[in-house]
Amino acid sequence: MAEPAHKLTEKERQALRENGYRPVEIWVPDLDDPKILAEIREEARRIAEADRREQMDKVLEASAAELVARDPDYEW
Repeated sequence: MAEPAHKLTEKERQALRENGYRPVEIWVPDLDDPKILAEIREEARRIAEADRREQMDKVLEASAAELVARDPDYEW
């Protein structure tokens, strides 16, 4: 596992704690992993599809509103 560019000394760690900081460990996706990249691409595809459908829903709703406005007595 990669080491940080600058490993804090105990004195530096203590100074940070005294200033209200605390250490945390952060895990991020490994973008070199083909499985992770495939998941990211699939999520992006689903988001794009949802956006496309949302736009289509707006078009259909506008069309339906226009039809109702032309003939308010029409029964669906």
